[in-house]
Amino acid sequence: MKILLADDHKIIRNVLSKFLEEELEAEIIQANNGIEALNLFKSESIDLILTDINMPKMDGIQLVEKIKEENQDVKIVALSMMDDSVSIKKMIKAGANAYVLKEGDSSELMLAIDKVMNGETYYSKAVTETIITSLMDKKVPHKRAELTKRELQILELIFKEKTNQEIADELFISQRTVEAHKHNIMEKTGSKNIAGLVKYAIREKLFDDLFY
Repeated sequence: MKILLADDHKIIRNVLSKFLEEELEAEIIQANNGIEALNLFKSESIDLILTDINMPKMDGIQLVEKIKEENQDVKIVALSMMDDSVSIKKMIKAGANAYVLKEGDSSELMLAIDKVMNGETYYSKAVTETIITSLMDKKVPHKRAELTKRELQILELIFKEKTNQEIADELFISQRTVEAHKHNIMEKTGSKNIAGLVKYAIREKLFDDLFY
């Protein structure tokens, strides 16, 4: 078996290569970025690809997309620290047959490889839970918070990175009043901090006009 291992961390590549050579009696070809991996894939007869997501020049998701354009049948295992739903979904959509977290143990990686080489898929337990949670969140009906005109004004100024004093000066109110409004906005939107308020404003597209 010939395995292409793409990861920008040399120590990880070397440790994994030695492990896979011993366990699978495989030939390991290393690449430290997506472009190098793609070029090696095109020039070598590869049976299996193990790839990270975060890599320079071309990331793992782009790499998988490019490889699947070349050959839909090639087996690909994503091996990454990224456990967020966005990264997981993008990698699976790109064509990865398995998604294993680096925090797992070697036996899980071997299981994933075995499954993939036998035409199956495999996802770490944490990956599966992340996907399920993401799907369940989408099923919960979303209701926009009912903010007053004043609260929307303050939220827009927060979005513009204004300080409490700047907001107070612009709206001719006290800082204490600004704080009270902020508290109410957080309560209504379910936000825990200012970053949460900004994310809420972006999600609800409240101030899209600021960008156009």
